[in-house]
Amino acid sequence: MKVLFALPFPPLPADFGGAIRMFQLLKHVALHHEVSVLSYGNAEDKQRLQEALPLKEIHMLPYAWKHRHRRLGQLYSSFTRHSFFQQSVTNSRYERALNGLLAKQHFDVVHTEFSHLGPFKLHTKALKVLDAHNVEWDNFRRMYEASAWGLKKLHYWAEYKKQRADELKTCLAHDGIVSTSARDLELFSQCLPGLRGAVVPNGVDLEYFRPSPTEPKPLHFVFTGMMAYVPNHDGIGWFLDSIWPRILQKHPKARFSIVGKNPPPHVLARQSENVRVTGTVEDIRPYVEEASIYVVPLRMGGGTRLKIAEAMAMKRPLVTTRIGCEGIGLVHEKTALLEDSPEGFAQACIRLAENTALQKQLAEAAFHMAVEKLGWQAIGQTLLAAYEAWLRA
Repeated sequence: MKVLFALPFPPLPADFGGAIRMFQLLKHVALHHEVSVLSYGNAEDKQRLQEALPLKEIHMLPYAWKHRHRRLGQLYSSFTRHSFFQQSVTNSRYERALNGLLAKQHFDVVHTEFSHLGPFKLHTKALKVLDAHNVEWDNFRRMYEASAWGLKKLHYWAEYKKQRADELKTCLAHDGIVSTSARDLELFSQCLPGLRGAVVPNGVDLEYFRPSPTEPKPLHFVFTGMMAYVPNHDGIGWFLDSIWPRILQKHPKARFSIVGKNPPPHVLARQSENVRVTGTVEDIRPYVEEASIYVVPLRMGGGTRLKIAEAMAMKRPLVTTRIGCEGIGLVHEKTALLEDSPEGFAQACIRLAENTALQKQLAEAAFHMAVEKLGWQAIGQTLLAAYEAWLRA
């Protein structure tokens, strides 16, 4: 099978959720089939990918100006009917490059990553597959609902409305839609009855993220994630404002590590004797290993969180909101503690910190779930099975 992957950014370095998913799916397909890649990026990005994966061809294009100049791009998009999310990565140069590759050689599948890269008119008889990652309009709706009144809230509302129209139109232009959760696929299907879709969940590299033989430090909490991502830094702000003080009141020696690149000023400003903000790190595993509890205090977002799968694979017990663990299948009191209110989340953290037997019980159950269901090899096979079923249809 010959597959062309269209990417909105390079999958390496794979240091946040979207890049990790792209790299792992690309890796699995390339191990079994002939794969070419078109992406935004530079010569260094191309070399990294060439050295990492057995790809037939790699083509890199310079980013669209709206991507390079984000604030100007957002201002520009406010006067158009399309979302900034889409306009930041779509331009005629990318469309010409895609169709140029399709004209030169035969492909069985054109696989597009992220819905905002999907509005191009492709001149091909190949199977067109969209990996949506999230239902982006639902993500913007949640950001709108969780934000205080102001320009940012209005921006989220406008993006929600525009993104919904853009995303549904993109889905209609593809032969098959891949989502990371049954909930996301249902959201698409409610709007587009008869949509052909498959759930290909997010997962974890079980060889890389493994349980540590060293004991964690008591009263150490950790969160990992790309901190420039709005749902992540919103959740951390909520945790620090409404949950962390309740934990410190009961356990003044508690420590919290916030690990991830590009933390915004309001997160950096919260560093203290009890709170560590690392910024970019080469390896998140030591920070997860030293923590006795992994927290996911998210109030918005879409898709499924790779951070959850990584914590499960490393046998770290979880306290999370229900939005934070959507699509994973965690069960309250069996594989994690699930709480949505500040009071409930804080009490769950305190209870877990004071009960090492419960920590081990939850961590062990979640670990076995990760091994059985969340390894990238099994997930990659699910994607290939979807390709084959749709090609036969």
